[in-house]
Amino acid sequence: MAAYRVLVVDDNHEVRRMITASLKTLDAEIDVLDVPSAEEALFISASLPLDLVVIDFRLPGMTGLEMVSRLRKRKPAAKIILVTGVGDEATRQQISTAGADAFFFKPIEISIFLDAVKRCLWSAPAASSPPSLGTDRTATPSPTTTVTGKTAAAVVTPIVATESPQPGITERLGELKHQLKAVAALLVNDAGQVLEEAGSAVDISTGSALLAALMHTFRASLQVSQAMAKGNSESLQYFAAPRQCIYVAPVGMNHALFVVTAGYLGPDKLGSIYHTIHLAVHDLQIILADEAVKQKEVENLQAELPAEITVDQETMAQVEDMFSKASLPDGKQAADGFWDEVGDDDSQHGTHGKNILSYDQAREMGLAPDEAKGA
Repeated sequence: MAAYRVLVVDDNHEVRRMITASLKTLDAEIDVLDVPSAEEALFISASLPLDLVVIDFRLPGMTGLEMVSRLRKRKPAAKIILVTGVGDEATRQQISTAGADAFFFKPIEISIFLDAVKRCLWSAPAASSPPSLGTDRTATPSPTTTVTGKTAAAVVTPIVATESPQPGITERLGELKHQLKAVAALLVNDAGQVLEEAGSAVDISTGSALLAALMHTFRASLQVSQAMAKGNSESLQYFAAPRQCIYVAPVGMNHALFVVTAGYLGPDKLGSIYHTIHLAVHDLQIILADEAVKQKEVENLQAELPAEITVDQETMAQVEDMFSKASLPDGKQAADGFWDEVGDDDSQHGTHGKNILSYDQAREMGLAPDEAKGA
């Protein structure tokens, strides 16, 4: 019998699959059940013991909040984690006061989510590692059990997962490489071009014979998937050699994920590898979709910008004519220049009468302000 039983309640199949896969990566025997509605979940809870229930806020029929209320009456010892993609303030307030042991806002940060699961299942912060496989559930520390000199908390402090910046492709590949202690993790498009790479795989480079052979495998898996289910492939293939192993997983229909490990990991590790890789595949699909949306937005913006303006010769001629008719400096500037010139000329020649004008003459020439205009 498994050490723990977890029930996942979400009407989205992909979300249930992702949460189930992540829970199975924990180093403990966990029996994970999943259902799409609160009504089915309550039916299961009536006949089976549950250690943890992960509930989506929005469910068809009975809501997640209603289910929390009913579970608290039926299964007071069961831990509850609420998950929602609704971000309005009223909903956040409802969730924060619903009485769940932890609550998350989508998109969920898997590492933080798993930390919350551990705290719910192991009960005490001091119990940082899961019990050994096959441990009876009665050995789980209770809220009043003293662990390493500390009393376990009766209620797990609610955890709010705020929306953190989504990692890029390179960061997610690096995380996968670290999780599997791999040599390299690569994302390749359907044309056989290496888009991003964490680590170094010399033999798997754009144009290499090994990559070309792996791409045949990728395309063949898509054909098999389409023939079987008319949908995307969730397959995982691996090729073992004396010194390395290569895992191939489709990322949608247009990309492939390759993971290279040193040496061969035995069949007992294959389940864990499968879940770890497919969690990465799910994240990479989201990242690629977001990048596609951003690229589309950029293209739409560029399409909305006006094209380069071409001015015909007739318009240019009109503009040049307009500038040619621009007014000369105003009367004051012309007058100042004239009197300066006259002063310089008289000083050089020592004369004072040769270039002298009367005030009336200067006004007629526009070199003095016209008193009639009040200047």
